[in-house]
Amino acid sequence: MTLDPSQYHFKEYIGEHFRPVNQFYKKQKHKGSASGDERVFIIEHDNDIVAAVRLVPFDDYYWLRSLYVEKTRQGQSLGSQLLAYMHEHIHHTIFCFPYLHLDHFYQQAEYVLVTPDNLPQNLEQLYQRYNRKGQGILAMAKYPPA
Repeated sequence: MTLDPSQYHFKEYIGEHFRPVNQFYKKQKHKGSASGDERVFIIEHDNDIVAAVRLVPFDDYYWLRSLYVEKTRQGQSLGSQLLAYMHEHIHHTIFCFPYLHLDHFYQQAEYVLVTPDNLPQNLEQLYQRYNRKGQGILAMAKYPPA
């Protein structure tokens, strides 16, 4: 589905605080919140956030967290388009730990499966901790063009 550009606005969230982004996540029943030096990309509709994704910066890569699209807007390719917009602005490796059922979604966005031992050490430890919770996650990466 093609989005009407006059209705949706893609941007990197820049503000003194992440309160509007965190209110969006809370409405989506997500426990985490944006903070510190994270980079957050959003889609707005009528000045309301309808989709968001957080990137946690590390030395020379990012860890993608919390890609959410408002439930009533799912199935409109907003998540895919938000990732594409984010990729236009990020030129470093991005790692993520999606749930198993999201494998195809991330592969369409050019993420590849990686083995946990190929993750940076601090992310490997996080992956192992999440995986022990039995959440059924993958380790994936999107590498910048060579």
